[in-house]
Amino acid sequence: MLAAVVNAVARVAVIPVFVTPLIDRALQDASQLPGLLLVAGAVVLVGSLALLAQDALLGRAAAHGAARARSAVYEELLGRPVGTLPGSSGALASRIVTDVKEVETYVRYGLGSLVAEGVTLLLILAALVRADPAAAGLLVVLGVPAALVLRRVGLALQRASTGSMEGTESIGRHLQEGVRHHETIAAFGARRFALRRFEAANRATADTTTRRSLLAAVQVPLTQVLLFGALGALVVVLTGSVQRGELSVGELVTFLTLVALAATPAQLLPAAYAMYRQAEAAARRIESLAATGVPAEEGYAEANAMASTAVRVKGPLGAGGALGARGLAAGVDPSRPVVSGLDVSLPATGLVVVTGPSGAGKTTLLRTLLGLLPPVHGTVTLSGRDLRELPEEELRREVAYVPQGHDLLSGSVRETLDLGRGAPEKDLWAALAAAGVDEVVAGLAGGLEATLGEDGSGLSGGQRQRLAIARALVGRPRVLLLDEPTSNLDEAAEAGVVALLAGLAAERLVVAVSHRPALATAADVIMELAPAQAGEDRVAEA
Repeated sequence: MLAAVVNAVARVAVIPVFVTPLIDRALQDASQLPGLLLVAGAVVLVGSLALLAQDALLGRAAAHGAARARSAVYEELLGRPVGTLPGSSGALASRIVTDVKEVETYVRYGLGSLVAEGVTLLLILAALVRADPAAAGLLVVLGVPAALVLRRVGLALQRASTGSMEGTESIGRHLQEGVRHHETIAAFGARRFALRRFEAANRATADTTTRRSLLAAVQVPLTQVLLFGALGALVVVLTGSVQRGELSVGELVTFLTLVALAATPAQLLPAAYAMYRQAEAAARRIESLAATGVPAEEGYAEANAMASTAVRVKGPLGAGGALGARGLAAGVDPSRPVVSGLDVSLPATGLVVVTGPSGAGKTTLLRTLLGLLPPVHGTVTLSGRDLRELPEEELRREVAYVPQGHDLLSGSVRETLDLGRGAPEKDLWAALAAAGVDEVVAGLAGGLEATLGEDGSGLSGGQRQRLAIARALVGRPRVLLLDEPTSNLDEAAEAGVVALLAGLAAERLVVAVSHRPALATAADVIMELAPAQAGEDRVAEA
């Protein structure tokens, strides 16, 4: 900003230090010309160096500021409670990239112009007031309509910019959805359906962006026309002053040169102001991501389906409860918990299968036991300790999770398994062996360094499920929680996973949400969640 101010001062200073002396003195005494040229050259050099510094430093600030903003927003989203992200993954990714880029572009190209041209205009106005206060006052009065029109167009541009960015976000959502569910779209012959939905958002965004471009483009010529009218009126006034002997020819030329110099800020300021309005709209959208979100993730449709549940336990619970709940009420929406009044103590080892109708709160219960959702009321304990009192690192080491649908990240097998935990290679192979997928990984080109596609593409459904289980076993957890671990597997793969979980349950507590009878048959304990009847005690019954 300092460089931008120096640039503006140098640009304006060259007029009074060179133009006025040139006309009033140097044209009569040529010996003064070298000195004037030397001074003017020095001023121009300072201004050029300041402009270089301005552009280089703002470019650096824009790049690093954008990087910090992306990191901050990403960290904020990753830190939110599960189920409260304010949009789909594709829409949020598009929003972070495009909105931050809008602000970055403004800082890189618009902010310097706004400061430099604004200061230039103020300095020109100050010089004009010194030369002829009355004429300068007239110029200000005549320039007011241009300023009012510029502000009005700028507000309209900000609204259009918001609409354009929302449209871009919608496009990102449709693109991500279509690519992610490519197989489903192909299987149902839904290509035209997907394209129609995309094209509706695509055309609407194009229309809004066109309006945005028109509003941005109209500001400069509109300002030019209005200021040209003001300049014409000013020339008439100044000509009269010269004729009356109130101004010298040199002062007149200087005055008109300064006014002409003001034409550059008059053209660049509207463009910079337009970029500011667009960046402001983007910045507000970025800041809104820090606001409290609402449940938006798939798998949380049960959040408001039922107000409470009853729990019936079939099978012996055993002793020494590793994981327990006391007076637990849980739900994404604290005002409407889907699990209520739960008291249960699960054994240190064994396979516990949680069943119940859709909407009874199974997924919500699982995420609360994992510590991803805080209890609305009551407590969840691990070996008698409240989960909320456990350090995050300890909790994630002791209680591991296998989500429905695997959720494998792209990258190497090592990265997919380790997730930045820094586990030794022998622990990775031990987890792969425990999950019965070590030979599969060893057979891949590169082994642990083999690259997997999105969600583990290239592996079979059963292999991906076992890889997800291996990922959970890397830290040797005492409790393993799984959400529908066999829902997408064929009968043979399901039998293999069921046998695997039964074997793992001999050394730890394994809790699996499932509708499949094969898993329920192998269970040591079955917890059935059901809608609570009026007046029923919602407790665990052995």
